[in-house]
Amino acid sequence: MKRLAVAFVGLGALMGSSFAADVTAPYYNPPPPFLPIDTWTGFYIGGNAGWIGSSGNTIINTGTDTGPGGLALGLIPGTIGVSHNGLIGGGQIGYNWQYGPNWVWGIEADFDGTSAKGTAALAFPGSAVIVPSTGVFSRELDTLGTVRARAGFPSYPNLLWYVTAGLAYGESKFSSAWLCPACLPPTGAGTAPQTSGTLVGWTAGAGIEWMFAPAWSVKAEYLYVDLGNQSNTNTGFNSTVNERDNIVRAGVNYRFFW
Repeated sequence: MKRLAVAFVGLGALMGSSFAADVTAPYYNPPPPFLPIDTWTGFYIGGNAGWIGSSGNTIINTGTDTGPGGLALGLIPGTIGVSHNGLIGGGQIGYNWQYGPNWVWGIEADFDGTSAKGTAALAFPGSAVIVPSTGVFSRELDTLGTVRARAGFPSYPNLLWYVTAGLAYGESKFSSAWLCPACLPPTGAGTAPQTSGTLVGWTAGAGIEWMFAPAWSVKAEYLYVDLGNQSNTNTGFNSTVNERDNIVRAGVNYRFFW
């Protein structure tokens, strides 16, 4: 009887060890590696507002009348500084395409109105040989538009660091008034010609954009704009200024097809 009991105990121990060997901790496959979601791809529209100020502030005057009564003989300075600055605001539209986890390519077009204006006046009291006169030089930039490529690097949390460059164009006005009530013709009481037109040039800059919701983002950027030269011809002299501007602005975008 004792032998039978011992045999049963041994058999039970053997079965228990075999069962324990079979019952192991469950095995789970490791999760797949994290792949960044293509969050920046899609069309977007938005608005922007900020500040604009000129960096090309020197007006260069050259004389055209070399006669005894010419305005170029010491009456008009060779250079004069006239800056302009003001607010800028408008809208933009664009498209982003995210290529893998590290790059975002895009194109953006914007159109803004500006209040950038500047004026400088020079008063000449006159002398025994020169009558009193006043020169007034003014300039303004009414509108500004750009069409730019963007290249960006996305980073955590939902940030996009980018550089941008492309075409720029703007509606500009430039005048050089010369007020001389006692002058003889052809100057007479004075002249105030104004040149206006659309200037075309280039722009480049950089910025950062933050996607704070699936379809919404805000951005801050800096742009440098060079629209080339603008000239104005008055009686006896020509005036030329280079339209260069610095822009600092913020914006908000709404993205479609996210």
